[in-house]
Amino acid sequence: MDRYPRPSHDADHQPPATVAGRGTGRDAGLGRNGDRCRHARRPALRLARQSGLYGIAADHRSALGQGGGGVTDPFVITEPGAYPGISAEDYHDREICDAPSVSSSGLKLIAAKSPLHYWAQSNLNPNRPARKAKPHFSIGHALHDMVLLNDRFTQHYHVTPHGFNEQHSRKWEEEIDARDYAVQKGKQVITRGQYDMAVAMAESISRDELAGALLTAGTPEMTLAARDEETGVWLRARPDVLPETMEIIPDLKTAADASLDVYERAATRFGYFQSAAHYLDVIEALYGPAKRRFVLITVEKEYPYVVTIDHLDDVDIDFARLRNRHALNRFAECLKSGVWPGYTSPDRPIRPLQMANYERALINQAVERGELSYS
Repeated sequence: MDRYPRPSHDADHQPPATVAGRGTGRDAGLGRNGDRCRHARRPALRLARQSGLYGIAADHRSALGQGGGGVTDPFVITEPGAYPGISAEDYHDREICDAPSVSSSGLKLIAAKSPLHYWAQSNLNPNRPARKAKPHFSIGHALHDMVLLNDRFTQHYHVTPHGFNEQHSRKWEEEIDARDYAVQKGKQVITRGQYDMAVAMAESISRDELAGALLTAGTPEMTLAARDEETGVWLRARPDVLPETMEIIPDLKTAADASLDVYERAATRFGYFQSAAHYLDVIEALYGPAKRRFVLITVEKEYPYVVTIDHLDDVDIDFARLRNRHALNRFAECLKSGVWPGYTSPDRPIRPLQMANYERALINQAVERGELSYS
């Protein structure tokens, strides 16, 4: 019978072993008996080569953890480098560099919406509203931590039992108290259904030999910081796994539908190509130029939890780089001027609004058929 977190012993709820070498009660890369798991190291490169992913070896293991001297206390990055041990909360919730920095998500927000949208949710806004958890993000975050950071999962999540309903306070009094206590401790609350789904998805990933190898062939959640040569702005990145060889950079994703046509549109809509360009550029700034590939390891959120591995097209990554550069230049300009415009600007305070092209086409087709007339 599963044990759920309680105020006195809420760390007892342990997720099962998932990706090879990252199971309950074991260090990353260790087998069930404590032996170094072969699945966690060089096989990722061998399997990737067999699958045609790539490559030319470029071992950067000696560079891992570089930049450790470029920090102050409290932790602030002052020199470019790769920094282990920075929590996800610090990375996302406070400025970790000695000057304003921007991540992939920040560049995507500027490109998709406006600098003002970025400023409003950034550390630059002294009245920034608290981030709201979204249910579909909860599944992705839980899976991410379960697969890559098992210790983090046990420390940062609270699972409510099946049928939990806080409206029935008498029936669920003990569970409500446990949930409230977990929230006070800063834990993320997920339902038992969400937990079971994350476990099933993690187990599906563990059954895929190549996916498991790619996700265990490096250091998870390493914080990278580099200076943009053109603007001098700090760039930060936090790849899911920083591989020892730096040949293949994996990124773990979830999807409702990972069929190729649907997923290509989703990858474009969610800016995955921009993220790939940003991660690769930051890695190149720190470790030098090399032939590298960026892959998405995606698991669907419904049974049978199909796992796919997709290599992002290099030409499309270059296209996405153009959006990143434009967004980064705007970010640098806004930092310099202190002005963070929305959709309009002082020189163009009113924007033209036109009918969508598809609606124009429909009307023209109706005119040609005689269904509509200008007279």
